[in-house]
Amino acid sequence: MHWTGCPNSCGQAQAGDIGLMGAKVRKDGKMVEGVKIFTGGQVGHHSKLGELVNKGVACEDLPDLLRQMLIDDFGATLKPAT
Repeated sequence: MHWTGCPNSCGQAQAGDIGLMGAKVRKDGKMVEGVKIFTGGQVGHHSKLGELVNKGVACEDLPDLLRQMLIDDFGATLKPAT
C-alpha cells in the first residue's frame, strides 16, 4: 500500500497494489480531507500504473472501505475476536 499527499505522486501511489493520494473531497456538501484510490500498480519487470478506482473518499470513511477492499479484492480474512 502506497500513500502520498503530494499531487506530483512523490509517494508513487499508482505503483502499489493499493495506492492512496491525498485530496480534498466533498462529503455532505462540505470539502473535507480525503483520498483518491488506485489499484493494480506494479513495479519491476512487468511494471504498470494502477487504475484510479475512486476519486473521492473522505478520510473518515477510509478504514471501512479499505477493510472491505482487502476482503473482496485481496482475499483477506478477519481475525476472530479473542
